[in-house]
Amino acid sequence: IFFKPQTKEHMAAIELMGLKHIIVLQNKIDLIHENSAKSNYMDIRKFIQGTPADTSPIIPISAQMKYNIDVLCDYICNFIPLPLRDFTEQPKMIVIRSFDVNNPGSEVHELKGGVCGGSLMRGVLVLGQEIEIRPGVTVRDDANNSQVFPTKSKIMSLKSDKNDLQYAVPGGLIAVGTKCDPFLCRSDRMVGQILGSPGTLPPVFRQIEIRTHLLPRLLGVAADENKKKESKIKPLEKNENLMLNIGSLSCGGRIINVKGRSARLMLQQPVCTSEGEKIAISRRIDRAWRLIGWGDIKKGVKSELGGVNDEDN
Repeated sequence: IFFKPQTKEHMAAIELMGLKHIIVLQNKIDLIHENSAKSNYMDIRKFIQGTPADTSPIIPISAQMKYNIDVLCDYICNFIPLPLRDFTEQPKMIVIRSFDVNNPGSEVHELKGGVCGGSLMRGVLVLGQEIEIRPGVTVRDDANNSQVFPTKSKIMSLKSDKNDLQYAVPGGLIAVGTKCDPFLCRSDRMVGQILGSPGTLPPVFRQIEIRTHLLPRLLGVAADENKKKESKIKPLEKNENLMLNIGSLSCGGRIINVKGRSARLMLQQPVCTSEGEKIAISRRIDRAWRLIGWGDIKKGVKSELGGVNDEDN
């Protein structure tokens, strides 16, 4: 069995996130012979040796034919402990999808606000609640100076799957219907933003300083086409462009300065995040972005937010 570079990158991401409870799925077993399935199972077991998934169960399934889905559900319920939920803190939701739910040609009085989909990390969202979405909208003046304006709105609907909710708590995915201009939510334009109560969200940065942790070797990319040995990762360089994964946002960044394991980066767009947040770092190699390590945000330069009091900035 051949493991693609992205599979190795996913394993590195699991280590980065510090996940302890992992289930490995061996999918599409309906397409191969029983002996091949057993051989692939052993290859997977060998592949995960020495990784955070070393002792994790490997479940052969066919998602299409629904083979062993009951076994998977049993493992999810009994192998993975229910995480502790904090309902007392201010709500914080990471937006991973956003939609314009209006049909073309809708009348003005029929229009609905944009919808944000994602995971509530903490706190509780309630129907009718006033909310803020950061960073929001970036506005440029005639001199090409930019300012960020957080989006203020109100929760008009809450859904989980097809169920209407009066309130939402952490765990699972939810869809939050808002009074936002649907144009702002069209085609996932809200992805990477943070939704919560006004004045309680993390600051917005355009420049950050991170402490880097580079992988020893590039995962799945050989130093020579004729060799199987993976190439070493070169140190970061000044003015190098990187791809950063901050929360659910993929954002470009240019290195302003490098000193040892610390690097200062100018972000291509404003990002709502916190000091101490972990980010994934990718470098462009052979016309593709490849994971080369991760970093911890040590500090950042806050962007002045329009329409927000200083104490909320």
